Amino acid sequence: MIGQLLTGRYLILEKLGVGGFSETYLARDKYLPHHPLCVVKALQLSSGNTLSLETAQQLFETEARLLETLGQHHTQIPTLLAYSHEHDQSYLIQEYIEGESLSKWLARGKRLTTQAAIKMLSELLSILTYLHAHRVIHRDITPSNVIRRQRDGKLVLIDFGAACQLPEATETSTSDERPLAIGTPDYMPDEQYAGEAQLNSDLYALGILVIHLLTGAHPRQFQRDLVSGQLDWQRHLPESAIDPGLVVLLNRMVQIDFRDRYQQAEDVLADLQALPLKKYFRQPDITNWQGFVAKRLVPAVAGVLLGVVGIQYAQAQGQQTELWFSQLRQHFHPSNVHLTMVRDVLVQPEIERLVVAPNNRSFVTTGSDHVLRVWSLTTGAMLKALSKHTTTVTALNISQDSKLLVSGGQDGTVYLWDAVSGHFLRSFDGHRQPVTAVAISPDGSTIASGCKEGKIRRWDAQTGIRMQSLKLADGEVTALAYGATSDRLISASSDRARSLSQIQIWDLNTGNLARTFAGHTAAIDGLKVVGDQMLFSVGKDQALLWDLKREELATVFPKNSANAITASFNAQNIVTVHANGSLRVWMRKAGQLVQGESSALGQNLGVALSPDHRYLVSWRADQRLRVWQLHANNVR
Repeated sequence: MIGQLLTGRYLILEKLGVGGFSETYLARDKYLPHHPLCVVKALQLSSGNTLSLETAQQLFETEARLLETLGQHHTQIPTLLAYSHEHDQSYLIQEYIEGESLSKWLARGKRLTTQAAIKMLSELLSILTYLHAHRVIHRDITPSNVIRRQRDGKLVLIDFGAACQLPEATETSTSDERPLAIGTPDYMPDEQYAGEAQLNSDLYALGILVIHLLTGAHPRQFQRDLVSGQLDWQRHLPESAIDPGLVVLLNRMVQIDFRDRYQQAEDVLADLQALPLKKYFRQPDITNWQGFVAKRLVPAVAGVLLGVVGIQYAQAQGQQTELWFSQLRQHFHPSNVHLTMVRDVLVQPEIERLVVAPNNRSFVTTGSDHVLRVWSLTTGAMLKALSKHTTTVTALNISQDSKLLVSGGQDGTVYLWDAVSGHFLRSFDGHRQPVTAVAISPDGSTIASGCKEGKIRRWDAQTGIRMQSLKLADGEVTALAYGATSDRLISASSDRARSLSQIQIWDLNTGNLARTFAGHTAAIDGLKVVGDQMLFSVGKDQALLWDLKREELATVFPKNSANAITASFNAQNIVTVHANGSLRVWMRKAGQLVQGESSALGQNLGVALSPDHRYLVSWRADQRLRVWQLHANNVR
């Protein structure tokens, strides 16, 4: 085929390799400027291949279909460029990945360290999480099918010729065909040999791959203990020891019985949290512990305040906090907190807002193009693009069941979306000023929106009918949140002329203002209701915790809680991320700052945290959208 011009467009340059039922060639696309390189894969059964031509054709078509579906949404899977049939021959044209395969890396005598193995596992598990979410099994994870891309150092999983897609759980197979055993010997688990590959068959292959790269020994050299069933791969390790936790994790990945292995890629990623990684937070200087304590570890607990709460009392309580902490300095030790980047995506439109769904599975962004995009939190893949807004999106919120998405615009529009399907449901009209905050009631029946002129509207989510209008006495609405029940609404207001920021508690049964809290000295950026009685407010001055049942301030956070661009509050702890890129974890029960100051995120960014505190999404002006896993001993 060398020199052939396929479909009058792709000039075949050289042969790259031969597989069981295909031949692969390097080609140039003569239609595009600069004639970029691409890969042409031709269906061709090799001599001695036991596959029928019909089966090979089905696998070839499956590969094309999967690449078309998966490659366009994941940068570490090749993109399908074309699929053609010419002169009774089928061809698949895909993106060319310039770089070095792990098999060539091995051939140069290279070996993985513990740190490199953990990083590689994390990166490849992220790809598998994406594949398995689409019920796709790769079935051929080997050193030859993983390439370290030259331009960015990322690992790319190639060759989906053996891949298959499992039917949905509700579907039943009617095929009478014998199960197909396909893959590369020595990387295949027993169930795959039997033609019954599971999703975690890929986890077995990945475990064998990493063991191969750690030891340099080919998998066929490994033997299983007749009693325990464990592989004896550790005797092939070089003299430099690897982390024992990694050994335990890999042994579980390569269990002979698929029921004894990890069941999901996410389960392996969770156990990676306890292993040593290079991307740590900057650790405190323990040689100057007293200075570190004074500057970084001011505790959050101030005790329960009695009576009417005001600014003077909050300041006095801050002095009590300092006194309490002076007694803590002798025995408090911070915990390790670090971030692991699991996804890095180039995004063209500038991202202006981020929010993570309460189910911790997806997140939503809005960009300078006014489009809402729904992304997978675990894989970083874009799932849907929602276009309706014609001006800047100024407010976002997702319902507690993660099924509804509400957005507000600069032009006063409020839109409701089905967060699962991405379908537009309805609009709510009535604001003449930019929308500054939106909220969805706990039962999903009503929508609330606030604007710059200090008006709050409530709407019936099903009909779009306006149910109620509320008006602040002064200032604009800066935040909204429903209480534990749908008959209570909480708003935050800011009157810049009077330098006054307050929190209002509304009784929606009567439409009356039930209570006002005054404690912040600067604008309030966010409100979060936790449980049936706690309210967490984040301001430009500091963070405060309120007891709604007793109608009083419960905790005054120290000054380094100020200017949080995002905060997440759950039953165990509070995480805040600040404009300078620092991330702080606060233990709710102990009332202490566990760790601060991250150098990983950088400055001038947008950030959102998952409610379970496992993931963090960030965007910076370099147009990189990044998904991180947050690891800490005390973060749950």
